[in-house]
Amino acid sequence: MGTKRETIVCFRTDKRGDHKGDVTAVFPFEDEGRGLMACYAHIGQHSTCDAGWVTGNTRPATAEEYADLKRELESAPYRYRLAIRDRFPSYRTRRAAR
Repeated sequence: MGTKRETIVCFRTDKRGDHKGDVTAVFPFEDEGRGLMACYAHIGQHSTCDAGWVTGNTRPATAEEYADLKRELESAPYRYRLAIRDRFPSYRTRRAAR
């Protein structure tokens, strides 16, 4: 049994609307097709999102803001090994513009 690989994640916080302040874990390299990528939130859990939503409606979450969600993702049943990135990959933004 090998070591589980790290999963790149960007924690993002909604800037406005009904979900203002909610934190979402965005997995930019987990391609879900049609320009979408995997994401996870406490409410709604696993879902998909697009780069337009990430760059237009969210901001990078602080370590304090994402601590609970990070702990959830690193515990059972998920047990992610997370590689946290502060910046959303620019190639995802370029793909969304096509």
